[in-house]
Amino acid sequence: MNKIRTLATRTAPQSAATNSQPNSLVKVIVTTDKGKWVSPTAQKVYFISEDAVFPTIQFEIETDAAGPYKWSWQLIWEARQRTRETGARKEKTIRTLSESGKHASEDKKWIANLGEKVVGGKLTVKVDAGSQSFERSVHIRGKNPGAERVLSYLKEISDVAGFDKIIDKESSFKNFIEADGEPLLSFDGGYGLTQMTNPAPDFEQMWNWKENIKGGCSLYQEKQRAAKSFLGKNSRSYTSKQLELETWSRWNGGGYHRWDEAMGKWERNEDILCDSKTGNIGWDITHTENEGKTAAELRTRDANPKRDKAAANKWKYTGICYADHLDED
Repeated sequence: MNKIRTLATRTAPQSAATNSQPNSLVKVIVTTDKGKWVSPTAQKVYFISEDAVFPTIQFEIETDAAGPYKWSWQLIWEARQRTRETGARKEKTIRTLSESGKHASEDKKWIANLGEKVVGGKLTVKVDAGSQSFERSVHIRGKNPGAERVLSYLKEISDVAGFDKIIDKESSFKNFIEADGEPLLSFDGGYGLTQMTNPAPDFEQMWNWKENIKGGCSLYQEKQRAAKSFLGKNSRSYTSKQLELETWSRWNGGGYHRWDEAMGKWERNEDILCDSKTGNIGWDITHTENEGKTAAELRTRDANPKRDKAAANKWKYTGICYADHLDED
């Protein structure tokens, strides 16, 4: 029978201590604290609110030294992907992002203000007070806004009809992983609610869900303009559904429709056969090696990890299948 071990946490000054609970482990957190602080508690975790409001964090030192006091701060976040199996963060750091600042003040207190930006990670504050040095670190995480807030926010932005479905598919309306309060980071480098990859989001767009939405909407509007230009060329008509499908497809990569001269209307590009078992994988059935085969047959063939390199192009990600999948939901 497996025994369950609980985890106790000790900071460095107490790292030699043990706890009284049998079969438990002690997690040691090494701190770099210096000086005597009134607040905040060392290593405390603060949260960006559901409305994307930065938390109120008051740093206050205890000293008899006269001012001015030299304050400096640095925020660092190491972006790591998570495993599909457990949701745990992987060890490899994909990107390291940081912000920093400094100022002098006669005040022994400072309410954290990171240049008005809403970002998270490990925040370390240092103070020089005469011959004394102070240092303290806290952690900033984020809370998810929930679908209702996101949908309400989208209503304030024009020309984004259908973008809510992309957000639902990409992130299930979550900007953060619930387990650790850090931004959702996918295998292809997409961050947060909209999972934007190109252009890559900046630090605040990763942590501030409203900025993430704005960035995603800007890209979606760009794809929509391209879709309108394509569908409307030569004064051709199209429906709102066709515009939506064309925009969705271009969000993921490539167009959705082709013009049927005989029928005088736009039709789905039927050269692509989609795999019903995935969200956006399909095959170009105009290729000789794909002709006359079912999706099940093609999936079995291309799922073989030992297939030669030439076969890699037979099974591909396509915007058409992405749009079809969104339309089914």
